Amino acid sequence: MAKMTLDESGRKYLMEIGLEPVGNRAILVEYAPNDNLGDKLAHFFSSEPYILQMCKNELVLIPVHMRVAAGTVAYYSLENKVALQLSYSSVQSVEITEKGTNYMVSITTDTDTIRLLSPKKGVGAFMGATGRWHMNNMDDTLQMLKSLQANVAGAID
Repeated sequence: MAKMTLDESGRKYLMEIGLEPVGNRAILVEYAPNDNLGDKLAHFFSSEPYILQMCKNELVLIPVHMRVAAGTVAYYSLENKVALQLSYSSVQSVEITEKGTNYMVSITTDTDTIRLLSPKKGVGAFMGATGRWHMNNMDDTLQMLKSLQANVAGAID
């Protein structure tokens, strides 16, 4: 039996807890640091990746842990918990911009702004650990995130 990819494992877990994940709408992200040097340094040494999974009524972040052997990343493993669950109805705006080798995804809710970084397609650092699913899901996931903005604008009109 073939081993499940991280996004497949994430979808399976979310279905087990009663959520409705959308197939092929998951990408790897990490929280984006603020623009000051201290935050950037802390982020460099301690950032943890997450799977951003789009579901029927919400988006969720699932923690991913790097398992290290002899100073190199050996593999990633999924933690079966939801670090953040954000209802689409709470989204006020979504902005996606290019920032170096990443996309910056800024999601403003009725209470806060969440800033995430996601590696662009072809960025080699994640490709070996995630296989091709991140790259294959990137365009459709970003499009679905952008559509949240369109839905907010449509609700205002």
